Amino acid sequence: MDLLAASTAFLRHCRTGRDLSANTIKAYTQDLGDLRRYLADGAHASPATASGLTAYAEWLIGPRGLAPATVKRRLACLRALFAWAERRGDIAASPFRTAEVRIRLPKRLPRCLTAVELRRLFTGRRQASAPIALAVLLLFTTGMRVAELTALRVGDIDLERRTLRVRGKGNRERQVFLTSSEVVGELRAFLRDHGLHRASPTTPLLQTEVGGRMSTDRIRRGLRRLAERAGLTRRITPHMLRHSAATSLLEAGIDIRFVQRLLGHRSISTTEIYTHVSDERLKQAVLKANTLGRLRVG
Repeated sequence: MDLLAASTAFLRHCRTGRDLSANTIKAYTQDLGDLRRYLADGAHASPATASGLTAYAEWLIGPRGLAPATVKRRLACLRALFAWAERRGDIAASPFRTAEVRIRLPKRLPRCLTAVELRRLFTGRRQASAPIALAVLLLFTTGMRVAELTALRVGDIDLERRTLRVRGKGNRERQVFLTSSEVVGELRAFLRDHGLHRASPTTPLLQTEVGGRMSTDRIRRGLRRLAERAGLTRRITPHMLRHSAATSLLEAGIDIRFVQRLLGHRSISTTEIYTHVSDERLKQAVLKANTLGRLRVG
């Protein structure tokens, strides 16, 4: 199999034959860009064999110098390509069936905002534009991904039932909930003030000045400016609000299975990482309490 030609055909299939998001297509293009660079050298064995696949993984880690998480994503894309080629009959079997390629990721806790940071962010939220202010509110109170938020349409909003219909990764749908009257009221006012209460169901909730769908980058920039004005020194991202939402729900006693469903995680193990954050906060609280020191034992 000509792997260069196969990678081009696979990307074409992803663009036209599958209902993938623009972000996924962009990521696949980046992933396969490294494969093309590797093959263009001409000095390497093809990753279409088990030994060649192992050599490619070693090249990504070594000479290419990519982080383990990036290497894992490059290989996940390649796995999808080989699975597609196998279904088409282009290859007898994917090399992933026999190759032993394991990329160990360092354990990292999700970056959450502190209570002080959240308070400052929400205090200064009213100074931002209405779409950015609403975006910050919804990202934290629902735990949505920023791409899910920008894909939200007027027809996905049910204020009577206090629900939003969200399209997540793999175009999987789920419901998230508007848990407070304040959120419902602000969303209702936003729809009214922007003439969206009578708009077509397919109209984007968050729009640019010319009526197009607001991009994820624009929300990221708006959040970054808001955080800077609020006096936050570290860089704040939309995903940190999602992490903060998950941790806050667990600390409020919400069952982890419910949190998994709200966040749209396929595996419970993805959600379990937030329990470690809660444990770390508990540890810091206990250390700060210093119960023995309060006894003032001489």
